Amino acid sequence: MLAGPVISKLDKHGFQLRLFSRTVNSSIFNKDYDIIPGDIFNPDDLNEAIDGCDAIHITIAKLDEKEAVKTIVEAAKKKGIKLISMVSGCTVSEENRWFKFIDNKFQAEQFIINSRIPYLIFRPTWFFESLDLMIRNGKATLLGNQPHPYHWIAADDFAQLIVTAFSKKEAFNNIFYIYGPETYLMKDLLERYCKVFYPEIKKVDVVSIPFLKFIAMLTGNKELKNATALFSYFQKVSEPEITSQTDDLLGKPELDFEKWIALKK
Repeated sequence: MLAGPVISKLDKHGFQLRLFSRTVNSSIFNKDYDIIPGDIFNPDDLNEAIDGCDAIHITIAKLDEKEAVKTIVEAAKKKGIKLISMVSGCTVSEENRWFKFIDNKFQAEQFIINSRIPYLIFRPTWFFESLDLMIRNGKATLLGNQPHPYHWIAADDFAQLIVTAFSKKEAFNNIFYIYGPETYLMKDLLERYCKVFYPEIKKVDVVSIPFLKFIAMLTGNKELKNATALFSYFQKVSEPEITSQTDDLLGKPELDFEKWIALKK
């Protein structure tokens, strides 16, 4: 969802890339990249992946992010890496560390900031591309009522901002909040998304968080438990207000929902 657009934009702007992941393979790309499959926690794999590189861009979905980033930073110091960037989240902050997922990201950020290696930390809001994850078995389901509006952003816009940040030394050693040009409520946006791509889905089902917690406990479904905890968090926590620092240094994202839809059709 995020790595693909970033890879494409970096490649287009002349960066030489090496891709390192447990699952990445050449069949998902239209170009032959330097690909190393492996495990971050295997020193030989990690050293092979970053050997000869100038910079590392970290985008992690399911690993223990805090420990993974700590391991990467330690290896980066030994290899003389000149820049580390990381995809974090817009609500990551000291006051939100009560939620384990956020605390892991916060501590991961601190490992990078305290490494004395120049860094770029990106704190994006919700992505348009994540809407499709809410469609399962012919149904659109929202976990909780999600009352907070967010500046939803397109992954392509996000990728372009990363490229710009990598290309500007004055952008280094900053935390950037990445927001789209307009705000949307999650349910409203999911309904609009369904009208375009899933017209057979006539309504969005909203399932209460307490009910989901009960079902997750009853079934022992770990995936449902984690998803419920995440959406429960976002039901409580709103998107923080930010300054214009990102726009001033990296430029403004251009794609609102209608423009993004037009590109995806």
